[in-house]
Amino acid sequence: MSNTVETNILLEGPRHVIMQVYLQGDGFSGELKDEVLFDPYNESNNPDHKTRLSVEEILFHFAGFDGMLSFDSGMVDKNNIWVLPEGAANYVDLRPFGGFKDRSTLDGTGKLLINTIGFTNSNARGSILIKLRKD
Repeated sequence: MSNTVETNILLEGPRHVIMQVYLQGDGFSGELKDEVLFDPYNESNNPDHKTRLSVEEILFHFAGFDGMLSFDSGMVDKNNIWVLPEGAANYVDLRPFGGFKDRSTLDGTGKLLINTIGFTNSNARGSILIKLRKD
């Protein structure tokens, strides 16, 4: 058995994506490292690969682990977005600040990633709702 990462697009339009993610550890596979949650270049409505994402809202609940969202910046350091600690306030609204934009350099892929700490237990599980804006 391997860790479970189920991603569902709840709503997608020309300007926004709302997605739901369910995570569950299997107790053997270890941490999630650079797990892709959303790839804007893999979308059929983005044939010219010009879409850049901004995270507008995050709603999450984690049991037994912490997470961190980031954009894949290619070979350079990641463009970290937000730390999602277990037991913290579980709603983040970044809209008053224009959202958290993907500021990847030329070698960036624009993918939204998650990394975890403590995802080594079979009781580790969590849910995330993310609203993304396509720029």
